[in-house]
Amino acid sequence: MINSISKDKLPKDYCYALKTSQLGDLLAKNNAAIHVDLNYSFSKWPGSILYAYYWLPNNYIPFNRIYIQSSAVHRQDIQAARAAVENTILPAFDLWLQQVFALPENSTGFNTQPTFGASLVNGEIEILNSLHNIEG
Repeated sequence: MINSISKDKLPKDYCYALKTSQLGDLLAKNNAAIHVDLNYSFSKWPGSILYAYYWLPNNYIPFNRIYIQSSAVHRQDIQAARAAVENTILPAFDLWLQQVFALPENSTGFNTQPTFGASLVNGEIEILNSLHNIEG
């Protein structure tokens, strides 16, 4: 399901909250037959746990794909971040995937690139779903 995975080396006080297996299970649940690139990174923006872009084919890449970034969190925040991933972020991402996959090819939802973002900032989960108000 996940076509490529890259991981930045992290400073010793940081780790990743999202597990590759969690994402793989979610994609399998949605029968996501789509190219997926997963990039784990050390972000300059603290708390950015998951960010996804849905790309339509273009002149250079002739297939639909999803690019996912997952950033590291400080070890002191890892329990809260992993709980947020499990209980809030992945269910919201699941909804976003279902919305994207349900859109017809000529949907206005594709007028701009569909994106999903989830952050944990000061103990609060912030979710961005660019398709929240789109209906086909």
